[in-house]
Amino acid sequence: MDLVLAPFSSLLTIDAAKVTSKYGYALAAGSAGAPAVYALGLRSLFSTNVPASKQMVPVANYVAHLPIGQRPATAAYPMIDDPFADPPVQTAKGILSKNGIRTVYTHAKYSPSSSAAQLAQDAKAVAKSGAQMVVLGSVDVPTVQAFVKEFIAKNYNPKIFIAAAGPDQGQAFLNAVGTGNADGIMVPNGWFGAYPNALSHLMVQDYIAKYGGTASGVNADVAESYSAGEVIAAGVTGTHSLNQQSIITWLHGHSIQTVLGAVKFGPYGENVYALQSALIFQWQSGGRFVQVLPKGDLGVKPLVPVKPSWTG
Repeated sequence: MDLVLAPFSSLLTIDAAKVTSKYGYALAAGSAGAPAVYALGLRSLFSTNVPASKQMVPVANYVAHLPIGQRPATAAYPMIDDPFADPPVQTAKGILSKNGIRTVYTHAKYSPSSSAAQLAQDAKAVAKSGAQMVVLGSVDVPTVQAFVKEFIAKNYNPKIFIAAAGPDQGQAFLNAVGTGNADGIMVPNGWFGAYPNALSHLMVQDYIAKYGGTASGVNADVAESYSAGEVIAAGVTGTHSLNQQSIITWLHGHSIQTVLGAVKFGPYGENVYALQSALIFQWQSGGRFVQVLPKGDLGVKPLVPVKPSWTG
């Protein structure tokens, strides 16, 4: 093989990176932000997305600085046992706890392959806790769907609900939970269909031309995967070769423009520019997926502070 791209998962990339490092290949990843990935200490790994531990920091800081009367008093932290899903939840928990938000539930038992019935039991426990805020360490749409279904059944509606993954999956998420039920749910992400980036706009146009749909229906996985390809392409173009060591050295010495924005890599593959660019998105009325944090960013919309009631 001349070039290699990582699988789409921190868990899978950990094993893949060990193999590609052994054989001297540069490995670009679009979704490998878990701390365990960087802990490998491999200079041949290049991950474009926001490190997982930083992804929920904007929403945790936002909630921590709300006036006492508007701030949730309690929070629940259900987590799937996963190296990508848990770090953002754990970081958020640390920030919120230090600012007086009491933990009433935390759990990290179930594996990503847990059945809907197992997830439902966890969701029931969260509902029973009555937490005013839920920070869910999820890995996909079905995880969030299982929690939403049980919350509706228990008539439990937290004021604030954010999930590590799942709500970022565009129309697939709306189809799973219902457009009305998505209202107010938040998710960390590094990209969305209307992301103000010229390369992103071109990619979205090409994607729609090939697959149909609209910009809002393009999920972030597309952009993250595409950005990994851009990194490898930049290394080849920059070195005018397929020599892996030359590509690795070049990628460590340059910033690269991608559909996710500019990326620059630390010694073990983390995108150091992304440390300051964690974004929070929220589903709002009518199935609109909009960036709400950090405040002041170009195109940011007002955050709906209290999640609307479920529509059933």
